[in-house]
Amino acid sequence: MNIEITKFELINRLMCTTDEAILDQLMSVFNKAGNTPETISIAQYNKELDAAEARIKSGKFINHDDLELESEGW
Repeated sequence: MNIEITKFELINRLMCTTDEAILDQLMSVFNKAGNTPETISIAQYNKELDAAEARIKSGKFINHDDLELESEGW
């Protein structure tokens, strides 16, 4: 199975679960695997945001319709 599809399915299941024990177990697995999200400073976040906005202003983006067409080939 495609890893992106698997991630999407896991996200959907996480959003639907009401069992805190399952969430605790998953957090434990992720913590043991060292899969903790990388934190960045506010300054770094703002720098990345400025760069993204500059790309958009210069036309370096893909619109929703084109992305849907592109994703059909994935």
